[in-house]
Amino acid sequence: MEAERSYSPIQRTLHWIIALGVIIMIPVGLYMVQRGAWSNFDALTNTLYSWHKLIGFCILWLVVLRIIVRLVRGAPPPEPLHPLQQFAASATHFGLYVLILVVPLLGWVGLSAYGAMGAALGITLPQIIPKNEALSETILAYHGWAAILLGLLVLMHIGAALMHRFILKDGVFARMWPGAGGKGKA
Repeated sequence: MEAERSYSPIQRTLHWIIALGVIIMIPVGLYMVQRGAWSNFDALTNTLYSWHKLIGFCILWLVVLRIIVRLVRGAPPPEPLHPLQQFAASATHFGLYVLILVVPLLGWVGLSAYGAMGAALGITLPQIIPKNEALSETILAYHGWAAILLGLLVLMHIGAALMHRFILKDGVFARMWPGAGGKGKA
């Protein structure tokens, strides 16, 4: 019986758009916080924050779309892996999905509590909780730590993908690589 061995084109496209966004957002987020501390929020810092808010908001909705597509489309059958590798892959993917939802949600809630809903391109994000600056500081601190944890998981994920591509050469990497795909025996 033939089975699709890679993710669908929409799943791969969403994966790489979200991955690029996260890979950009984490270092920019860390930089803009440090820059804000020493620049007293100059024009560049405000621009960075405005784009960070808008891109984070977009990533959140792309992740929601990706989850919906995954629920509807499913995933290809898993590659045969050692049980420990399978557990590590499942745990890492679960952590990535949770954090990739939690990080932008914490950012949105923290911004709402702070009352800074203006984003790039003149867009105003919806305020989802009442203004409370003390609460905002706490939530945005969690947002930062969750983003760092997400970054660590992303690095683990990239390392594992590269291991599968260059060391194990087992086809796992090709399942999500753009243009890869095709059918094969499952």
